[in-house]
Amino acid sequence: MDELYERLMERMDQFPLGAPRSPNLLKLLKTIFLPEEAEMALRLPAVPVELEEFASELGRPVEEVERLLEGMADHGLVFARDRGGKKYYNLLPLLPGIFEMQFMKAETTPAKRRVAQLFDAYYHEGWGEEAFSSRTPMARVLPVQEEIPRGDQVMPYELVRSYIKDSVSMAITNCFCRHEAELLGRSCGAPKAVCMCFGPFADFLVERGFAWRATTEEMLAALDRAEKAGLVHVADNIQEKINFICNCCGCCCGFLGTITKLGLSGGVASSRYLASVDEELCNGCECCLEVCQVKAVEVEDERARVDAARCIGCGLCASHCPSGALSMKVREEWREPLPTLADLGMTILRERDKPLA
Repeated sequence: MDELYERLMERMDQFPLGAPRSPNLLKLLKTIFLPEEAEMALRLPAVPVELEEFASELGRPVEEVERLLEGMADHGLVFARDRGGKKYYNLLPLLPGIFEMQFMKAETTPAKRRVAQLFDAYYHEGWGEEAFSSRTPMARVLPVQEEIPRGDQVMPYELVRSYIKDSVSMAITNCFCRHEAELLGRSCGAPKAVCMCFGPFADFLVERGFAWRATTEEMLAALDRAEKAGLVHVADNIQEKINFICNCCGCCCGFLGTITKLGLSGGVASSRYLASVDEELCNGCECCLEVCQVKAVEVEDERARVDAARCIGCGLCASHCPSGALSMKVREEWREPLPTLADLGMTILRERDKPLA
């Protein structure tokens, strides 16, 4: 039995963000994958495969394969999609994918608490550092749209509100990171029902009960709640068809935790902007200290100072500054997001010297 899950560990490590071998990972996979599911995961590709074609490759009845894959989809292990009257399935990576879906339903059972403990131990023992060590981050920060400098040539993929307004298929789900922290007894208490999904992945999450359908107005209201609570907008590090916008805190979030917990500077891509202080307007009120999720601001001699190397350009300090002393300016150096999710995945695999899963 251990040999089966040892092979599954190797399989999970083939995805862009990887999954280095570990006793904690072994325990985790045994907890969330039944043996027959683990065997199926070893055969299932990372790109969607048509059900009947896949069943034929396995030499098993279609009904039997479908039953197993549907169960795995219901448990957040497999992505499922109907297209042209046919069913397609693919294996999800550990991150982003399986991890998030284990906590989206905000369940508080002993079993989920155990899964949270294993994920947390695995993250801190090396998985977090390994997953976010590529030169190209999987996720990027979206600035508070109202704080983007006026007159600057803004790209469409930088406008969080405009993206929501232009999207058709949208859903809201619980913040998986804060729910994981809640299961571990250390949640910060920030709003949970503010994480957003788009496109086919949103449809899948709604169909399986991991998220709920939302209108444009409901999405924008959730965005307002997140900004009011001082949460950072984080999305896929791509230009086209993003799958998610998380609203993150530095204490619970896995993305921002690479900065606050693991000390990595490049775990999440900063926005094209950087916080700047007008010392004549600053009165040292320290509102910026309270809202900065990555501790990039300090106050000395009653004046705010921004650590440019640490600032992720979220714009929250500027939007919460009562004196208007903080504003956003364009960074001198900045890497543009890659066009598509496929481009991003292939780039990270090359940087980690890994074959395609």
